Amino acid sequence: MMKELRIKNILAGLFTSALCFGLSMASYPDSVNVASRSSGLQGCRATTTSVRFRTLTMRGPKSMVTYRRLPITASDLASVTTASNNIAASDVVQCARMSALANMTAFAFDGTCTAYQFNRKLCSCLGGEKVIYVANSSVSYGPPATVPFSTAPYINTTVENIVFKKYQLVNFFSDVLSQDLQSFDGYAVQNPQYYYVLPREDGFNAAPVYYLDVASCVTDTPCGMPVLVNTIWPTYYILNECGKTIQLSPQNRGDKFLVYSHPGLGCKAFPDGPTYNCNVTFTSPTTLFVLYAGYFSGADGSCDGYTLGLERILHGTSENVNLCTDEWRDIFDSVTITLRGTAAAKTFKAGFSFYMSY
Repeated sequence: MMKELRIKNILAGLFTSALCFGLSMASYPDSVNVASRSSGLQGCRATTTSVRFRTLTMRGPKSMVTYRRLPITASDLASVTTASNNIAASDVVQCARMSALANMTAFAFDGTCTAYQFNRKLCSCLGGEKVIYVANSSVSYGPPATVPFSTAPYINTTVENIVFKKYQLVNFFSDVLSQDLQSFDGYAVQNPQYYYVLPREDGFNAAPVYYLDVASCVTDTPCGMPVLVNTIWPTYYILNECGKTIQLSPQNRGDKFLVYSHPGLGCKAFPDGPTYNCNVTFTSPTTLFVLYAGYFSGADGSCDGYTLGLERILHGTSENVNLCTDEWRDIFDSVTITLRGTAAAKTFKAGFSFYMSY
């Protein structure tokens, strides 16, 4: 990281440059020329370097303020700005000093100094054509926050002549779910409604929809990872439906229902903590196929203190399945999913899901 220079050192360098060669224009609007003097016959040999600062630290009304250089798009800047002021300043250093004294969140210098107040923190990984300096206290270095799916921005994108909506994910457990990814070709291209598509360096991967709760994992910042969405199926969450009987109503062949253990499967870990005693029953007027997919049990076949199972009823016959030890897929008229107990070691668990199809 570039060294933070005090104003007096910068001005001294500029003064030396002016004496020896005359001041030259900086290479960028938000840079200054700094002279590095070397020995010579007259003691006045110097080279002038154009410096763009990664950070600038200035004294504010109550404390020192460190501004960090960030790129941003004009639209993102407009969306977070609540107030802006033009400030008289001759260079980026003076602009920083005046902005700090005015207690402003950020500033930009492109020959003119503009200071800003923001309504929220900016993600540290933003990009764009505009350069601003943002107070370090107003930069977020953690993962971006999720937003409701209905308000999340998206871009219409076409891949393999298929129209998708491109959203940004806050996270994806790629290390856990990588074995369930496949190349986006063949069956996946023919049936994109059953997959979420993840760009990779040399093409695209396809993730079955039951491994990722996209609707609970999107953000409104560009700091996430892109995901392409063709279809969102009706979705339920076990932890939100405890004690309920849910009547599914498939209308057409190929209709799907997704049941996730918790909101955020695939991007947020299963929430250990309380003692669960949860039963959820799903019924259907027509026989449905159901597939269980889980990252909930350990290598020893236990669920870290929980019991996870289901009771399936088909044509009046009941069957009980231990989902901590068994992989399972079958058809049903009614299925009751049961989660009980308390986590013993609170080891990481991605969660589990059920994929129901007419």
